[in-house]
Amino acid sequence: MILKVENVVKEFKFERGFFKQEAGVVRALDDVSFEVEEFSSLGIVGESGSGKTTLAKIIMELIPATSGKVVFDAERITNFRKDAQIIFQNPYNSLDPKMRIINTLSEPLLIHGIVPKKHFRDKAVELLRMVGLDESLLQRYPIEFSGGQRQRICIARALATEPKFILLDEPISSLDLTIQAEMLDLFLELKAKLKLTYIFISHNLAVIRHIADSVIVMESGKIVERGLKDAIFNSPANTYTKLLLEAARG
Repeated sequence: MILKVENVVKEFKFERGFFKQEAGVVRALDDVSFEVEEFSSLGIVGESGSGKTTLAKIIMELIPATSGKVVFDAERITNFRKDAQIIFQNPYNSLDPKMRIINTLSEPLLIHGIVPKKHFRDKAVELLRMVGLDESLLQRYPIEFSGGQRQRICIARALATEPKFILLDEPISSLDLTIQAEMLDLFLELKAKLKLTYIFISHNLAVIRHIADSVIVMESGKIVERGLKDAIFNSPANTYTKLLLEAARG
């Protein structure tokens, strides 16, 4: 076990009126618990508003939980900011437009002391090749790339810290279908090659079926079904899961 989520609750207060008086509370996550085994790939699926991205932000310590906790195995995740990385949905917002790719990839190398400064370029070239890009792109800016290329650069930057755990929050939903298929194959290749552990969040059941070993289905902030991929897709027990599968089949 590399990660354990225990009874996580997240509430957001909302306000109304000129004086912004508190009007109520929305519970985005309601007693969410699960574990992730090392080297596995957990798919989290649900419609918009199900709490998937809120959960991702709590796991990655981007926002606090109202109650409950997230625990990483201290023997495997010894330096959280180095060993755990996140890849977001929109590669256009994830890269600094003023930074050349060489600097984007060198920054985490410097922060975490991955390699000596004299080897930054060599490591950056290695990272680009790992995600299917050429070293000739190092001096370019993000605006010069397609969405798929930008997302590959985001992946390369995440890999720069030599992580053990990666959370992928809808990482291919903004890409066209052909590029999506290529990216899924890349994720599977990197997982095997680098011995990574994934949480892969998506509203797309076909994507989850391709990438995940086990699946969690979320509805309105709650886990309504969980299990191995084949069991979830072939014999769903929950009505909401069945509706999602029927909708995906058209």
